[in-house]
Amino acid sequence: MLFANIDFYVITKFIISIIFFIFFNQICLKNNIFLSNTNISNHKSFIKNQNIIPISGGLFILFSNIILQNNFFYDYYNYFYLSIFLIGFYADFLKNFKPILRIITQILVIGLLVNISDILVKDVRISLFNFFLNKHSFALIFTVFCILVFINGANLIDGVNLSAIGYFLLIFTVIYLLSINNNFYLDREFVKIQIFLLIIILLFNFFNRSYLGDSGVYLLSLISSVTIINFINTNNSISPYFAVLLLWYPCFENLFSIIRRLLNKCPTSEPDNKHLHHLIYSFLNKKKINNSNNLTGAIILSFNTIILFLGYKFYSKTQILLLIIFLAIFLYFLFYLIMRKKIKTIF
Repeated sequence: MLFANIDFYVITKFIISIIFFIFFNQICLKNNIFLSNTNISNHKSFIKNQNIIPISGGLFILFSNIILQNNFFYDYYNYFYLSIFLIGFYADFLKNFKPILRIITQILVIGLLVNISDILVKDVRISLFNFFLNKHSFALIFTVFCILVFINGANLIDGVNLSAIGYFLLIFTVIYLLSINNNFYLDREFVKIQIFLLIIILLFNFFNRSYLGDSGVYLLSLISSVTIINFINTNNSISPYFAVLLLWYPCFENLFSIIRRLLNKCPTSEPDNKHLHHLIYSFLNKKKINNSNNLTGAIILSFNTIILFLGYKFYSKTQILLLIIFLAIFLYFLFYLIMRKKIKTIF
């Protein structure tokens, strides 16, 4: 299904994208530009013996979408995707880009997109809350908040290889399969492009040849958010809590991090190396397990694959989806406490 109806013209474009990707990576390494820098970004600063890797994943996703979408510059969505990419690109390479300015610019881009396109969260299956969601201003604020939490949560989970890229790939694959198997409306060609691109960047990331960077995470997060909201709004038989399940891990990681730092009286804008993936990596590294970076990402991705495909089976059952979400959170806490106890000497 996924690989059907791909013509020679499209394959040629993909090959051009991959050649550009490889060529750009070589230019970055040769000229010492657009490289990961733990002095600026703290996402991977905890990883031992980290090599200098091009932060080219986001540019690859953006460039490939430009050449693969025939109407790229005629679709106003893409101008917002480009804007959020540039915010992340700026954050990747400038140490003095203050978090508050980053959040404000994100809100402006997301708010304009949501308001212009009317991409709003319209139903949460709670009558009282739906009453407020019927007010455009409330729905606008709520939708912007949800997307903002997801974007910054996705940026937090991008701490080890495979984690964020694999999660985006998982999201697009699940909604694609759900659309195919149930004849739900979805821009399948667009989603199929994202799946192919993510498979490519996942392979590069696995072999430490590219990182997404903030630019790639911001771009993919906004694309994912818009795609999911449209998917839920246009297919009424899908419970809105299926969308919550799809986005649960990055959003929960973000909110849990904020609460944890507030309780510990730590500034929420400061780097936090106590996320679940940090704990797993530290444990594996302490045990001197080879390739702890990729293994950490694979463990987290495997867990989320089970959770999301379990939700896939009950996409219309709100109560069951809520149970799955609570189960995921419970297992997260349980695993977090186990990992923290095992490596308590590092705290």
